[in-house]
Amino acid sequence: MTDWGDVIVRARGLSSHILSPARCFALCDSRSIGDLSLQLANLGLVSAPSADSPADEHSLELALRRRAGARLQLLANWAGARRDLLAPIFDDEDRRAIRALVRGAIARVAPQLRTAGLVPTPSLPIRALDELAQAGDVATVASLLLAWHHPFGAVVEAEARRQQPDTLEFEMALVREFAVRARTSADAGDAALRLFVERTIDLENLQSALALSSQASDVPAGRLFVDGGTIVTVGDLAGARGAGGESDLAARLARRVRGTPLAAMLNHGTRSAEDAALDALADEFRRRARDAPLSLAPVILFALRQRAELHMLLRILWGVSLGVPRATVERMAGVAA
Repeated sequence: MTDWGDVIVRARGLSSHILSPARCFALCDSRSIGDLSLQLANLGLVSAPSADSPADEHSLELALRRRAGARLQLLANWAGARRDLLAPIFDDEDRRAIRALVRGAIARVAPQLRTAGLVPTPSLPIRALDELAQAGDVATVASLLLAWHHPFGAVVEAEARRQQPDTLEFEMALVREFAVRARTSADAGDAALRLFVERTIDLENLQSALALSSQASDVPAGRLFVDGGTIVTVGDLAGARGAGGESDLAARLARRVRGTPLAAMLNHGTRSAEDAALDALADEFRRRARDAPLSLAPVILFALRQRAELHMLLRILWGVSLGVPRATVERMAGVAA
């Protein structure tokens, strides 16, 4: 069993600087980007704006994303030779980023929009994400990832070889590659890391089940199922096609998902299913960190809370920028009273 005591202490220290929903709630009262920028600077999240360099939405988002990336890099540095055992945490962010970047390349989205909300990691820092966003096509994204020896490069290269894009096939291949790598790391890790991998895969499978329950599709359930979870089965995906929408699927799975983040994904109220599941996953690891303080749970909790914080801050940022009513900004950020 690897000793993680030093990393756990430092991860707890980083976690103490993550904004609570209550602190984010106060930011929703900002009347302008300038006002929000000053509040963020007072909290130490961004540099104070100057007359020569007034704040704008894009510079603030970049600063917040840089901060998140720097903190993950600190985590990797502290892990040292144990860094590979934390691969599921970093890979989870990387696969989300690569999925968004490939979608952007296929849809010809403006480069500056492809990186919106992406969390930099030790293997895909800000500079790398920006370079990938500038890629004109999927083949260029693949060549860059392969040149950097990124573990997901081969998956993107396979998509680039297609005559016609198949985003579903690509995204499933990406999740499966993540699952294979994550299970290998989890086997060498501890129970907390194994739980993180299982929950992440189960949430992906549940998303597929939800899509099948609400959309007419002839895609075989087995093509959408990823091995490695413990709750959602391939039979659930097959049965989802005959379900009467999300509410019926939720009723079918209610007993099995009770008390897990999957329940939040199925009953997310006015929030997005992904945000509700992320908060519930963080809550689960908060309990795990309390009950098993010397496990990897505090480290995983930090990574989850950091992602949730970035989501909250960016929703507030763009809500204020667009002049969205405060109550709506609060709901978007998940901090409504």
